[in-house]
Amino acid sequence: MVPWPVQGGLLLLAFLAPFALLMLAFPAFLRYLTRISFVSEDAHKKPPSKVPEPAGPLLFVSILVGELIVAAGYGSAVPLAVITGAGIAFAVGLADDIYVLGGKTKPLLLLLAGLGFVAFVALTPDLYRPVLTFPLLGDTSPHFIIYTALAIIAFPVVTNAFNMMDAFNGEISWFTLLTSLALTVGAVLHEFATSAFSVARVASVLPLVAVSAGFLLYNRYPARAFDGDSGSLMFGAMFAGLAISCGVEVAAMIAIVPAILNSFYTLSSVRGFVERRKMSSRPTFIGEDGLLHASTEKAAPNTLVRLVLLASPLSEKDLVKSIVALVAVACAFSVAISFLTWVF
Repeated sequence: MVPWPVQGGLLLLAFLAPFALLMLAFPAFLRYLTRISFVSEDAHKKPPSKVPEPAGPLLFVSILVGELIVAAGYGSAVPLAVITGAGIAFAVGLADDIYVLGGKTKPLLLLLAGLGFVAFVALTPDLYRPVLTFPLLGDTSPHFIIYTALAIIAFPVVTNAFNMMDAFNGEISWFTLLTSLALTVGAVLHEFATSAFSVARVASVLPLVAVSAGFLLYNRYPARAFDGDSGSLMFGAMFAGLAISCGVEVAAMIAIVPAILNSFYTLSSVRGFVERRKMSSRPTFIGEDGLLHASTEKAAPNTLVRLVLLASPLSEKDLVKSIVALVAVACAFSVAISFLTWVF
């Protein structure tokens, strides 16, 4: 058993180490991306500006350092399982950043992230409990095979949802930060309510919080860095693995409802998985007034952003504020669900 003063120091280090690494390395890494011409057009501005992309490799390395600190400090395999799933998703995303994978190829490859995560059950049988815990109702009946299959499928679902929330300055960084904070609350409440869960699981969430907070400083409007698919898919896989290992799946799902709805709207309108860079129509366009407008084309995908803009055209900054407000409400409900589940 790690003494409480040491545990407090490890918790602090799990947050500060990845945050400090990211902040110290970001300027040089962005200069490197620019020098090798890894830049993308910020298409929602007139005229479009050039922004370094992908920042995913630095984001992943920073999170990796935090998870390794947790694994070594607590002697736990949980952060290793989480970072393995995230690492596979990162590799898939990086391949997509460089080569552009097909819309159907990515979800299939992302199943490997789920397989990599659940494989750690062989090393740590208590990696996850094969039940879902609902507020006031309690646990479902345990079923290891069904739960494990759903856990594997959750990785492409959640990573795709995160990826589709990465379209505007600050959108993915705000989304990841808020949802990871809601996840942290759920993990903490579960830790104190269930003696079977260790502090290592709470500590494993902190690198995600730290890196998404640091990335926000560079990704917020006007963005100085884009994460690329390597970053957004990695964030999604981290979130999925942490939600499963911390046993807060229901509250976590509530927190990402805006992303799930956005993903559902998009997939249903384009009838399947289509690489967004290959879509024939865009959901928004920049008007002569410099504001973002909802597309009126029938072939345009029905994204959450398009639905928001149907009410009124908005600047990119105001649009992201509206999306962040929706995510904040969902996260508030998630925190309420956690309290109902583990406190009352």
